Amino acid sequence: MGQKFFDKYGASPISGLPKYIQLREALVAAIADGFWKPGEKLPPEVEIARKTPFSLGTVQKAMGALVKERLIIREQGRGTFVAEKRVQMDIPWHCRFAGDEEGRFLPVYPKVLLRRRVPGEQTWARLLNPEARSFIQIDRLIKIGEEFSVYSKFYLDGDRFGTFMEKSNEELERTNFKTLLHHEFKIPITHMAYTLRITELPKDICWVIRVPKGTAGLIFDIVANSGQKNPVYYQELYIPPNQRKLHISDSSNIPEYWI
Repeated sequence: MGQKFFDKYGASPISGLPKYIQLREALVAAIADGFWKPGEKLPPEVEIARKTPFSLGTVQKAMGALVKERLIIREQGRGTFVAEKRVQMDIPWHCRFAGDEEGRFLPVYPKVLLRRRVPGEQTWARLLNPEARSFIQIDRLIKIGEEFSVYSKFYLDGDRFGTFMEKSNEELERTNFKTLLHHEFKIPITHMAYTLRITELPKDICWVIRVPKGTAGLIFDIVANSGQKNPVYYQELYIPPNQRKLHISDSSNIPEYWI
């Protein structure tokens, strides 16, 4: 793979540029052209060095530059991957992890993994609407800054909120669901009920958020209400161990929410 990459994108280097910049330009061209697709694993640095005229130090410097530019990401124990196109969520609510600066939160990058209609066989379904014919389930992988990922399962009444099935993934990734409910359905979320438990995360969740099987984490259950006794949606968050503080609020009376 390393040889094919260089034959196609590195055979005519730009004169006058440092070697690591020449390699960086070749790597960027290959990624932009789809030679390596978003999420795909790149060859090891030693392989690239072996199959191109660049030293290992030059390869490491070029790859390091792309990491800083967030075109590629390194995952300890797994390798280096092409970064996936990400959309930052506007005004995240339940995934407010404190950043390094006081009063700032880590950016949140959701990706829709699944969207479907499901029968109301769980306790949460009877809570939301026992007479609903079906519910909408939206699963998202939520990247928290560059540090870890959270898995989200979101459920709401499919009869009442069927337009959620028609929206683009980009809109569902960019926009806070409570903002959609407020703007589109005139439903303000005024009360939240939370349940938290620390337990072993499901095996399939561990695989998706890239933590070892058997990892214990936080399962965060949320029921959002409009008024005291009008449940609107139910959400589950699967959070792996991390060093960040999670900010939890039981009030939606924050001005930024209504933007």
